[in-house]
Amino acid sequence: FFLECIYLSCYRVNVPNSLIECVCVPCYPIGLVYVLNAGGNGSMQGFHLTPETCELTPIEQDPIELDQGNVTPSDPAFFPASPAQIGFTPEGNIVVTIKVNGGGQNFPSGEGSLNVYSINPENGTTTNEFLTQTNVTGTAGSSVPFSFDFDDKGNLLLVEAFGASGGGPGQPNAGAVSVYADIDSAPMDVTADNTTQTTSCWIVYNPKNSCVYTTNNGGSSISALSWKDDELELIDAVAATLNNPLDMVLSHDYKYLYALASGHTDVDLSGQPRIYVYENQCDCSLVEVQNITDGLPTEVERSRAGLNGVVGLALW
Repeated sequence: FFLECIYLSCYRVNVPNSLIECVCVPCYPIGLVYVLNAGGNGSMQGFHLTPETCELTPIEQDPIELDQGNVTPSDPAFFPASPAQIGFTPEGNIVVTIKVNGGGQNFPSGEGSLNVYSINPENGTTTNEFLTQTNVTGTAGSSVPFSFDFDDKGNLLLVEAFGASGGGPGQPNAGAVSVYADIDSAPMDVTADNTTQTTSCWIVYNPKNSCVYTTNNGGSSISALSWKDDELELIDAVAATLNNPLDMVLSHDYKYLYALASGHTDVDLSGQPRIYVYENQCDCSLVEVQNITDGLPTEVERSRAGLNGVVGLALW
């Protein structure tokens, strides 16, 4: 699942996987947390948050099932097609990415979508009626939109696991990044570029150096792009090498990038997860400064203990 919250505060914690993101949305006098569930059509569930105690109270509303058309999605959810990320737009609406519309019945062909929903400012509720819905086809004619981030002008930066020209779902080296303007009202695809890597899944934007980074799970790499003056340019397809990266997060001062790697395909078959710490450079390059394994059990150790694998990072 993916979870995101709104505080009445400009203190920002950006956690792009299955944890929390807190953003400044002054028009809402209450804290809100929204969870994205991937089963069936996918659904959203809202909670009120009490910051002083971290207590979550469910909003008096049933989970909102996502509208994926007149189809019956796979159950249990088909991961390559299920909803991927939920977040809040700078204008205070909800945005959800669906990897492939219809829950995977058309996978690997078909298209995904960006879906924006309004929030009732009185009680924090929402509906499954779109403010906007943008189908994402990629330059290949089909795509798998995965995660997103916003730049300092409110543009949405979207990473597509498969979407590059000549690629498409299931193909290697087909990752792509697209930029959308006016996502709340009149979404417009501004520009795009390829990462030339496989399964580009998570994305962060660094406003300090105008750099965009993607983790490429299948490529075991991080790609670096530049986004400035309305131009998106791939700087380095392999700015860093790490084993099956999952999640990443920037430090509060934007100086460091923390990336979580599962270690699933390590040469020694240990399955040792690692947290890599990189220093962001002005030219978007990354300099590794730390490699953390403490407290991260290997796949063998987790299997013996009946534990699931590592999933996401939180920076508080």
